[in-house]
Amino acid sequence: MTQFTLEVLQAINDWQRGGDHKQKVRRGAKLQDVALTLPERFRIFSGPCYRQEAHEKDRVWQLLAENALPETIASWTSDLSTAKAFKGGVPPEGLQGVIFEIVPPADSVVLNLVEIYADSAFLAAVDTHKGEIVGFGSGIGQYGGSQNEVVLELKNLNSVTIYSYGGYASNREMLAKEYFGHEPSPEELAQFDGLCLRAKISERGDWWLSPDGTKNVLARMEPHIENLRRLRH
Repeated sequence: MTQFTLEVLQAINDWQRGGDHKQKVRRGAKLQDVALTLPERFRIFSGPCYRQEAHEKDRVWQLLAENALPETIASWTSDLSTAKAFKGGVPPEGLQGVIFEIVPPADSVVLNLVEIYADSAFLAAVDTHKGEIVGFGSGIGQYGGSQNEVVLELKNLNSVTIYSYGGYASNREMLAKEYFGHEPSPEELAQFDGLCLRAKISERGDWWLSPDGTKNVLARMEPHIENLRRLRH
């Protein structure tokens, strides 16, 4: 009997369909249950994983000031470009875009969908049962393995896992200042223009900072965060 039963396929499909918070929690729990029926190799991932989120002010505070952002079972990706492009790229103005990077602890991997979608037996099972999978067209049928997804269960995230901040700036001088961590010289502005050209930065001015640029931003914010911590306590 195949290990990729209809129940397993339906759980993977439902997870990939997404949904609201309650659906995510329920579907995550089901995915975790069925994953335990599969070989261990589908619950292993050793490389870095990335996740993009759009934070309102309360989430920004939890992450930076409390250094503990609560997490549930969630989708991550092994591909940085997929994380950067998630939901159209940099979140709209008013939200803080952030990309996390983590090498997941062994016991945090719920299901490695990269490995699943590389398995010929899984693909054969999908082909056999796709007519029986509820919502197939908005799950497996829509996404397949395109998201390079790894499903993780982490208790929380801290500021150490921040890989990149994203946002908008009104002009290239402001963006370059964030990138270099100081007022850019004419030579640095020219260098920055070249980077933007190669990265195909859009005219609307959205930008994912480099890891070093993000570290510079966090370092400059730390004194202000510490003041806010004291005021709250």
